[in-house]
Formats: sequence, structure tokens, C-alpha cells
Amino acid sequence: MLMHTLNPVAELDALFNPTAFLNRQVKHSKKEGDEVVRPAVDISEDKKTFFIYADLPGVKSDDVKINVEENVLTVSGTKMAINKGGDKNDEGQEKLEYKSHRVERRFGEFSRSFQLPKSANLKKISAGFSDGVLTLEIPKKEEEIYQSFEVKISS
Repeated sequence: MLMHTLNPVAELDALFNPTAFLNRQVKHSKKEGDEVVRPAVDISEDKKTFFIYADLPGVKSDDVKINVEENVLTVSGTKMAINKGGDKNDEGQEKLEYKSHRVERRFGEFSRSFQLPKSANLKKISAGFSDGVLTLEIPKKEEEIYQSFEVKISS
């Protein structure tokens, strides 16, 4: 008697494939000298749910869009620069300009796409945003959670 158990880790491997959506990572035109805004993500799972955590410091939840199309989950938005000086104040007077000594943070539009496994229940995805971290919970389909079956050998 031969037993076969489904391996949910194999489907999760597709989530870690960084080349699957290389052309869909950034949706803005990149000018010479521009840096790509690419939020760092952690992906994990338990028996019932896949989790994606995205670091989005300085981004407001209203500036983030989450879209699912054909098993592809896309997180996109804009990280705005903090502008000090050079603008006009409420009275229309010019503010003092400032001089930047170092700019290491990245700003602009971002987009990250993830191929979701077939076992993901797309209709029940939930999202939360707290302290600059976007949390996505993607439940697994009930029939996929504990599915195990026996394969008989014909003689």
C-alpha cells in the first residue's frame, strides 16, 4: 500500500520565487539615479493561513492599494518624501531653503506582486496596517488543510 500526503510547502515555494514577477515589481518610470522603492517582506504560514508582512515605514494606510487578479496578489502605493523648506507657508511667504547632507531613504511608487498558491482562499484575504507594517492573512481552503489520500498500486 502506497500513501501520499500533500506537501503545502511545495506551494509556498512559489511565494518565494523572486523572478516570477520581475517585470511587475515597479510600476513607475525609473529615471537615471533613481532608487527603486521595494518594501521588505516576510512570508510564513501555519496549517490554516499564509501570512505576508510588508515593511512600509512612513506610508499611510490610505496610500496602499491591495489587488488580487488571477491568483496574483499585488501591493502597491506611494512613499512620499518629507519636504522641508523651499515651499510657501500659509501666508504665501517663501520658507527658508535647506541643504541636504545625506539622503539614504527611498521615496516614490512601489509595487510587489506574489503568486498565490491554488490552496489560498482568495475571497477571505484580510489586511491590517499598524506601526508601518502591512499584515496580510490569506486563509487556506478548508479542503486543502488536512487532505490526505491513499494511492493503490495496480497489478
